[in-house]
Amino acid sequence: MILWTIRHTKPYNPKDVCYGRLDFDVSPTFEEESNGALKAFLATGAKPTRLFSSPLLRCLRLAEKASTATGLTIEKEDAIIELNFGSWEGQKLTAVPRSEMQAWTSDLRGYRFPEGESFYDIDKRAGKFLDSLPDDGEFLCITHAGVIAALQHSRCGLPDEVFVEGMFSYAMVTRFEFTRNSDGQYHGTFTKIHDGIPMPKLKMGV
Repeated sequence: MILWTIRHTKPYNPKDVCYGRLDFDVSPTFEEESNGALKAFLATGAKPTRLFSSPLLRCLRLAEKASTATGLTIEKEDAIIELNFGSWEGQKLTAVPRSEMQAWTSDLRGYRFPEGESFYDIDKRAGKFLDSLPDDGEFLCITHAGVIAALQHSRCGLPDEVFVEGMFSYAMVTRFEFTRNSDGQYHGTFTKIHDGIPMPKLKMGV
């Protein structure tokens, strides 16, 4: 099974706050970023038969363009929504209580954000969605850094200590190739196809 993922373009976040479930629209650079990603994706000769998108606006904007380019109908999928950062949502990272920031930096993927999720929660929900797809298909998902990283960690063997969520670029295109193992779950490999637009370094108040 082939799965293509495209991360959303840069969101409009002028106050530079933590966002996961916050439904930000796209930045003024959307056309340039989305055009570059879709051009790179189409140049591979990819032939997806279904198009899934996170229900958040920053993904749907890109999914609309992908739908036009591929002729596929957008299927909104809650399982590929971004991490819920709980009480951190809408705060600057430098304003997060020092104890909470230290707890996160000591366990980047396992820490459960207050009133929110941990990255392991994305592993579970994204993995369940992945395993529901047929073995012989080719699919496109417009989604988030947390979801793409979850597939790399939980299904492609990327070690937990390699925290890639904060290094992914906006509009990054990735190709996954999966085979269903004896456990009934998909496992495989991934290749980055398009770098996209670098995101700013996280400003952690530690």
